Amino acid sequence: MVEKPPFKARLKGDAPLHGFFVGIPSPATVEVAGWSGFDFVIIDTEHGATGLETLENMLRAAAAAGIAALVRVPRGDADTILHVLDAGADGILVPHVTSAEVASRIVGHAYYPPLGRRGISTLSRAARHGTGDAATVLRDQADRTTVIAMIEDTEALPEVGAIARVQGLDAIFVGPNDLAASMGHLGDVTHPEVTEAVDRIRTELRSIPGGPAFATIARTAAQARELGTHGARMICFNTTNILVQALRTLRKDLGA
Repeated sequence: MVEKPPFKARLKGDAPLHGFFVGIPSPATVEVAGWSGFDFVIIDTEHGATGLETLENMLRAAAAAGIAALVRVPRGDADTILHVLDAGADGILVPHVTSAEVASRIVGHAYYPPLGRRGISTLSRAARHGTGDAATVLRDQADRTTVIAMIEDTEALPEVGAIARVQGLDAIFVGPNDLAASMGHLGDVTHPEVTEAVDRIRTELRSIPGGPAFATIARTAAQARELGTHGARMICFNTTNILVQALRTLRKDLGA
């Protein structure tokens, strides 16, 4: 298998990257996504039940299947980020980032000095358990770690520009469901106020030379293509939603 460039580098390209949230603790699901030719998975430890030991096996499955594996952490504290990255994740997705100050703390937790303050281990899975050259592992870490902030709250909207200018952030991921709820439109991601807010975020990101990529969720291939034409560089589906829809469709086709 030819080794792909790090996900962090591919995120800066012109072509959209497509992948999945994986909420069910399942290394096999990660393998299937990789063998099907997709670009990434986001293992969801915010809403999913995956624990640290299972997470390691899901990350191994991703490496074996040639797909990048990021982790959505439940919070942006130092311990949580350290454990996930030491387990070998290609990056982190941090929910509910509301200010540049919060984003700066996350960046500090994710990178080794001088970019950050992450605790150093040369024996972790990310460091190949000490079997490689420790200096090289530490030196290359910054180029292989993707850091993504999620915008999901009304109070974050006027702060998007400042958040996006925090050095070390690779993408801004808009979570439309939580954003809609925060704006008073629970369950209605297509409400004009919500779609206008998302458009403003996308426009803000485009105005920042070399700034973070715009990332978000899609439900269908048609929606993903539209998002790609409007500048999205990371488009995420959900394996649980796809499974549910496929089962419902099959049940309907069976006349059950």
